[in-house]
Amino acid sequence: AVSMGRPPEPRGEQDRLHERSPWIVSDPDPELLTDTPAGVRHPAREGGRVTDAQPVAGKLTVENRSIWIRETNPDVGAIGIPLANVIYARESYQTINDTTVDSLSVRHLRPHSNVQTTEISVWDDREHEIFCEFVRRYYAKQKREIESFDLSDEQLKLLVTLYSGGGLDVPKLLQQSTDEVAEVFGPVREVGLISSGGGMGGILTGRGHILVNEELDDEEIL
Repeated sequence: AVSMGRPPEPRGEQDRLHERSPWIVSDPDPELLTDTPAGVRHPAREGGRVTDAQPVAGKLTVENRSIWIRETNPDVGAIGIPLANVIYARESYQTINDTTVDSLSVRHLRPHSNVQTTEISVWDDREHEIFCEFVRRYYAKQKREIESFDLSDEQLKLLVTLYSGGGLDVPKLLQQSTDEVAEVFGPVREVGLISSGGGMGGILTGRGHILVNEELDDEEIL
């Protein structure tokens, strides 16, 4: 693991589990988050399994609707998280060089639809709040848009089936004909809940995962 040094004050002294940041961010500007020093643990989880990955130092940048952490060590490399792949985000904490610091825990899709969780701690207090508020607002916007969708029972069943079975034989799982399933697929693809690949083996997008979680009302299922 790369030595990261002690986080600058007041982050190193405040008990972040009990004491809120003094910074209030009314309009988070992602342009302020460019090559911002951060500590990142990636992946902190693979699915529901906690990994033994250690935090490393890096530079965080928000650009092109993605979160990037670069200049980490060679074993980790550059980490890119498209905002569209974010499934869930919450405030958390991690321990770096025996110091407890607050972090943003970001659950997101990776290639082949596996789910990872990345813990990100921005060193500067104000920039950390800007980063958290920016991601929170994006996630809240996704949830608002999802709530406006009027899906049929068949469409919801399709999404839950894809969530549970990935790219399996959807018509067989739904006990419907290919044509019937195709009629269900179209509108769901159009609103960005499943990937736009061909055939009946669609993959849930980040937005699709959020919707299924809302329907199942269980944040722990990932």
